[in-house]
Amino acid sequence: MSQALVRRIWELLLQPDCLLMSFGGAATVAGVWLIFAASLAAAVPLPDAVQTAEADVRLEQAALAIDDGKFASALLLAGSAQKGRQLSPSDEDWAAYLTARAQAALGDTPRAESTMRERQRAHPNSYTWASLVSILMICGRQEQAAEAILGLAESDFVLANRLRPGVIENIVTALEESKSPVRDRLVARLVEGRYSGPASQHVPDGLRLRFINLLLRQNRIEDAARQTQALEAPGILSILLTDKSFSPLWEQQAVRALMAPGALVARVERGVQARLEQKSLTSADWLELMRALRVVGRADEAVRLGLHAVEQARSEKRAAGSALRLEIAYAYADQGESWAARRTARELLKEEASLPVPLRVAIAQVLEMTGDDEGALQLLGTLDGAARLATALATTVCAAHDLGWVARRDAALTSLEGMDEAPPAALLDAYVCSGEQEKAALELASMFERPALRASAILTAQLYADPSKPGTDQSDLRYRMRALVASTPVQDAIKAYARTLGLPFTSANFK
Repeated sequence: MSQALVRRIWELLLQPDCLLMSFGGAATVAGVWLIFAASLAAAVPLPDAVQTAEADVRLEQAALAIDDGKFASALLLAGSAQKGRQLSPSDEDWAAYLTARAQAALGDTPRAESTMRERQRAHPNSYTWASLVSILMICGRQEQAAEAILGLAESDFVLANRLRPGVIENIVTALEESKSPVRDRLVARLVEGRYSGPASQHVPDGLRLRFINLLLRQNRIEDAARQTQALEAPGILSILLTDKSFSPLWEQQAVRALMAPGALVARVERGVQARLEQKSLTSADWLELMRALRVVGRADEAVRLGLHAVEQARSEKRAAGSALRLEIAYAYADQGESWAARRTARELLKEEASLPVPLRVAIAQVLEMTGDDEGALQLLGTLDGAARLATALATTVCAAHDLGWVARRDAALTSLEGMDEAPPAALLDAYVCSGEQEKAALELASMFERPALRASAILTAQLYADPSKPGTDQSDLRYRMRALVASTPVQDAIKAYARTLGLPFTSANFK
């Protein structure tokens, strides 16, 4: 399977919520378990009463309209529900959030903030508090959102768990980008207060890694080493062991023990098992577990869990989620069952009437990496103007190159290179696909120099392996990527920021 393409899909789905997280110094990390930021990060759980009693159908329709990006329709539906009949207090809370969410998306951020503040004053409770923090985040009031969390009394800090990890991630990331002094206080408070979000039972690994970096900057090395014992996400563990920002920890027993044979895989499996023992799992939980299993080479188990999650969703008469079904396709591809991966992707395309463009591009990428290059190009051709997006152009380069369609490949590559701010990851993948190793080396080296991209570059570097290994197919894209990372220009770029290790994770954490 194409390593570069898998990474591209990974970044599309993450976003995740594929956001890059900076840890206050040189250390950065990919937000490996976050997906579809626009919807997940902005979402707030339904009020408790709404989960047990029938809500006004117009509020449900407004929520769906927001998920589909139809914000004007959502605003009308929420307003109609509020005027149409007497709503319960919980429904009024929900209606206020949906109204504010739509107002913010339509650019009226002052009114969005005012809407939610008025509702929170009139009906203070955990839901309206969490809704206000979420709206502040959406409106770009990150410091105010952080202060709302920091202002919670110790006895009330459990309220923070009403906030989804995507909301917390966006707040912390924005504070980092603005170099706000509030950032360190917020990270410390969340970790020490054992923030876990509404569905989980542990502090998110990305947040904990930030805290570890903070402890290192305070020269609290032993405290930082103890914190590493709770990390379980493969990408986070890889960053810990390779990013030089964490080098003071590498000789600590707790971290050095991770390099023992099988230790890293065992740590990941420990986390998976703990999550499976939870009483209930959301679609996002299942997705995270599937990815963890795939990274440690258990694609068959990932398929089994994914199919179980889809069946469970059907039995509960709710949507399983497009990302979950697409993840099943990736797991099938990992197993070498390309036909099953293509079938799963095509069924998703056929059954979902209006898939968002990023997901349609991701399906095209699945088709391309499983050998259906013509199908991938045909799908990309239906995107009209969206086919000019960087990820779509990079996929076009790869598919056309595989088919030997040189003119189409070169046209797509020229368009990609001509973009004002072409995403380096898309350029890197296109260069690797088309055999432009020198350009690919320069692109990857430049990623190390940019703090916001360094995490992605460091994880890409863990693809390193001896490219001269006997029996290697030199036309294979995985071979090309490994040879690229082993090249002198890239190795020189790596040395200033990281080290390359023979990590035991398959697909170097990006699948």
